[in-house]
Amino acid sequence: MVIRKWYFTTNVHGLRHAFDQIKVAVLSCQANLGLAPYCLVDGAGADGEIEARIQWLIDNGVSIIRHQASMLNILRPKFQEKMDIYSGHWLRCDIASLEADDDFVLYTDIDVIFLKPLPELLETPKYIACAPEHQRSDYSYFNSGVIIMNIPALRARRENLIQVVEQRLPVTDPWDDQSALNDLFKDEWLKLAPIWNWKPYWGANDDALIVHFHGPKPAHALRMQLGQLDPIGSDFRKIYERNPAGYTHYLEIFQTISSSNTTLVNRATAISTVA
Repeated sequence: MVIRKWYFTTNVHGLRHAFDQIKVAVLSCQANLGLAPYCLVDGAGADGEIEARIQWLIDNGVSIIRHQASMLNILRPKFQEKMDIYSGHWLRCDIASLEADDDFVLYTDIDVIFLKPLPELLETPKYIACAPEHQRSDYSYFNSGVIIMNIPALRARRENLIQVVEQRLPVTDPWDDQSALNDLFKDEWLKLAPIWNWKPYWGANDDALIVHFHGPKPAHALRMQLGQLDPIGSDFRKIYERNPAGYTHYLEIFQTISSSNTTLVNRATAISTVA
């Protein structure tokens, strides 16, 4: 199994409010991963600032695929303008439809740091390979922030995924493609070790391959380090308090990789609690 490409997805909201995370993911990919980066971008509503950030991605070797998530046809009638924020989440559901050359790719969320080259998997995923959500030993539910995708197999299950999203519509949230993926691939996903999708609330780990700021983002962690908790939602505070030292460790790495921490500090003054 050969993996040559790393995919991530975003929209105008992500490019405007989380570009610090995108930059660190791209820079750490260049330094430590050795995969060709591809970004699906929903550019609806882009202005000059957003186009400049897209150009930064291009200048740093990212292949841009401008695309709107096909699932929006199902989701927008219910969630309406909320999908302007969360449309980027659903773009990953279209990767298998858009990738034409490779059978396997790596997908991650934008809030990751690549720390080491990825080892070769000894087993090929039937559909996807993922690591656990909150608890390292709980493989009953996967976190979709890091996925090794079997492209032909996912493409063949496309209609099944659409059916699951439609069935879940009465109970889903505008950001929650993860539950649909878990429903569809329950008991059919290859289980990755936690080091593939390591969370700061698990503490520092020299063996971690990919660190994922699942829950509190770097700007949230910085704010909480400073004791400025009022704007931070209680869910994020509880996650951060599982292991403040882990957040300190990975926030230092994040800031080292970042070309400037100006954006991070500025974001800490207008914090959002969007997961």
